[in-house]
Amino acid sequence: MFGLRMIRRLVKAIVYLVVLVLLIPVLGLVYGFATTSAPESEIASASPPPAAIGERLRKEIPGYQRPEESTYLTYPEWAIVYAAREYARFVAGRRESGFPYWAYVGRFWQDYATMIRASSAYPFNGEYHLMLVVIGTSHTIEHVLQWAYENSVGRLTEWTSGSPVTADRYLAATAAEYAAFLDQVPWYEFPYAEKRAGLIALATPPDEDAIRTGERKAAYGLAYAIKQAYADLIRSGLAASSAPAELDIHVWAKGPVGEAVSGEADTALEGDFGADGAVFVTRRYQVFTDMIPRLIAKGVSFVEIGGNDEILVTVLSDEEIGAPEGTAVLFSYELPAQPGLRRTGLVARVDALHTAIPDLARNNAHLEHVYDY
Repeated sequence: MFGLRMIRRLVKAIVYLVVLVLLIPVLGLVYGFATTSAPESEIASASPPPAAIGERLRKEIPGYQRPEESTYLTYPEWAIVYAAREYARFVAGRRESGFPYWAYVGRFWQDYATMIRASSAYPFNGEYHLMLVVIGTSHTIEHVLQWAYENSVGRLTEWTSGSPVTADRYLAATAAEYAAFLDQVPWYEFPYAEKRAGLIALATPPDEDAIRTGERKAAYGLAYAIKQAYADLIRSGLAASSAPAELDIHVWAKGPVGEAVSGEADTALEGDFGADGAVFVTRRYQVFTDMIPRLIAKGVSFVEIGGNDEILVTVLSDEEIGAPEGTAVLFSYELPAQPGLRRTGLVARVDALHTAIPDLARNNAHLEHVYDY
């Protein structure tokens, strides 16, 4: 009888846990939609490029055309990257217990709700939405657990140590490394096991608090082990069920395209159409974002990126900014961990990027990312 009662309790606990996990995205999106609103402005349509060239590119270059809704749906993924960046900056000089974990949980679901609205005119991408629900749920669980731990056991060992110990500095450096890693590589490729081994192997100087050191090694050693196991599971699942990620982006541009891209790494000219421009292929993600201002400075303008004429851009600024011609503000908010610094998302016509990005820079807005589908 005792064994049967234990099994029943275990089953009941598992059911409660599953229900709780399933409720996270439901409650998250309810919060996200309740605390955000639909954008009020739209951008004017671009003049269509030569149809014959566009049709040829779509036929002859595999992967030229990317789904345009992805420029919006990729943003919540990057919101998690930004949370990691902002956490790394925060713990570089402050204690972990002070980080606004709950604000970043709410921020993800607000961002996701905003992007659902922004992509509502496009066909529903069920696979992408499922992925966003999964990573949003994981993000929520991780931040809530870390908040609970850092504001109980973690806060106690902060008090016993008085100041950061070697393990704190190691963890802060690892957080910074992780944030930089995410600019170009998926999170599940990060070497958590290697970082765990490095943490455990740290020597404790005699003048440092052994309680804080032991607690950091135990807590984050366990966290890294769990993350490595989860990463291995995700990697195996993707290998079995998904095609490899598209790592390149095809760009139709005008101006001195061949000369401008000749010095860019992992970039090649694919076709030249004279007065109608040229097409090149390059690496996606942050590498492409960093390249765009360099190309603009060399006189390049854009016709299509990934086969599309509309794209999402984010900038960072100290003050609210206006939308340059050819763009419209989609969202704007202060960074939870760095009040006073704003992130603004703009929907931009691809053919307006060559004027909009310099205009934003003149108004002290730093280009953060161009969301290349």
